[in-house]
Amino acid sequence: MKFILLRLLSGTLFGSSVLAIEPAQLPPNIVLMMVDDLGWNHISSEAATMRTAKELYQTPVVERLAQEGLSFTHAYAQPNCAPTRAAMLSGQYPARIHNGVYVVGHLNRNGRGGISKENAKFIGPEQNRDVPAEAITIAEALKKNGYATAHIGKFHVGGHLGKGTMPENVGFDINIGGFSQGHQPTCFASKEADAWVFKGVGMGHFDRFAEPYSEAYLAKRKLLPSLKGSPKHISDAMGDALEETIGKLHNAGKPFYLQFFTYAVHGPLRARPDLRKAAIKRTGVEGQVAEYIGFISGVDENLGRVLSALEDPDGDGDCSDSIADNTLVIFTSDNGGTHASNAPLRGVKGMLTEGGMRVPLIVRWPDVVPANSLTHRKVHCLDYYPTFMDLAGKRWLPPVDEYPLDGESFAEVLGKPEKAKPRGPIHFLFPGYMDVRAEPSLMVIDEVKGKRYKLCYFYESDTYELYCLSDDQAEANNLITLKSEIAKELSENLISWLAQKHSTWKPKLPICKKTGKPVMPRPL
Repeated sequence: MKFILLRLLSGTLFGSSVLAIEPAQLPPNIVLMMVDDLGWNHISSEAATMRTAKELYQTPVVERLAQEGLSFTHAYAQPNCAPTRAAMLSGQYPARIHNGVYVVGHLNRNGRGGISKENAKFIGPEQNRDVPAEAITIAEALKKNGYATAHIGKFHVGGHLGKGTMPENVGFDINIGGFSQGHQPTCFASKEADAWVFKGVGMGHFDRFAEPYSEAYLAKRKLLPSLKGSPKHISDAMGDALEETIGKLHNAGKPFYLQFFTYAVHGPLRARPDLRKAAIKRTGVEGQVAEYIGFISGVDENLGRVLSALEDPDGDGDCSDSIADNTLVIFTSDNGGTHASNAPLRGVKGMLTEGGMRVPLIVRWPDVVPANSLTHRKVHCLDYYPTFMDLAGKRWLPPVDEYPLDGESFAEVLGKPEKAKPRGPIHFLFPGYMDVRAEPSLMVIDEVKGKRYKLCYFYESDTYELYCLSDDQAEANNLITLKSEIAKELSENLISWLAQKHSTWKPKLPICKKTGKPVMPRPL
């Protein structure tokens, strides 16, 4: 089967065109592991972080994944968790009518050190909280291409509008934990009456994994015996659900798509006791920092459980049924870090700075993705949808006139990262307010004259800023005056993107208080 896949990939997928996969040829399984609020360099992989990883964080399994796969150094998400999940699920920018999710909650989150509602010049427009049921989700599209599908963990962009937007009604065969919830209320199971439960987590879906650590469980997972009888951590319960689900998907006899979206490392920061103690012993740092380091260690353990479950899907200790060679594993985060510094990147989650949007991205697919490889090609979370369509063989695609996708496939990059064509510009629109972190603004990232630039426009001050990311990752030097021609070119690109004509393109612009009308940015 591996030989057939490699022939298929070299002959079609990574060639000048993508052809349909023959029915007898099985497309790859896809496991997308997305961590919540993990900073770009809050892992210990030197390649993926451009040698900016900090000694505090030790993630040996992430390092292994990078050694066995491909690291993207310039991967972008939306600056906030809900819009990232909406973009990945829908394959569309928030400006498309079927998406419309720009931020968690609403677009008038003024205050908390930011511009007050009284002093703001604009009003944030209304937005969606869910990806509407009319959208064609990546799960629905993959099902039409013969895939079984599953979601585990945080979903956040379904359930606000009723059951129609819940994961099980938008293409997922299995849903464990996914609904409108944005984070875990608790990290440890507790005993309620005669049952152990994760109170308020995932609609009770993880409660059947909530029993305290038993001697047999600890021995199987090679965890410290001292944990025996202590309350189960939510990350371990998620790992239990993961192993069960991979077994079920494998038994279905179809290629599968699995979203494993962790609650970690979103607050509250509560690591498993042994991982917290290990962090304190290794670093000498206590308090919330130790909790964060331990929480990240739990994420690393769960990535290890992903890889182990692929090697032994039925968990019987016999790896003759391994599906690892025919599975693409993707490890990433939903936005920049918020619990610790992202230096040298500027800013945190919620900001349109690199620290708010750039995320770790590492992929592995044995014998297809070159081991220990690296690419600086930029990618965006929108790109997963068209990439997965290419890998599935494109037997069925969303009708482009009715449901256009905004991302660009990076399927070709997987096989030949050193020959990858540059990605087109990445655009961001934020039409409202988010405390001190964000105000109405626009942004574009693109290559000009061999270097990567980032142009930002801020409505409140009616000003532009320009940074050369190739030379200045920290966005410390505003080049708007020195590089005026480049700024003008990117400004024209940004406004052209915003003003495009299509029946599905309906960007929500900031509303001027004085006129009550939406406002386009000032051209340079």
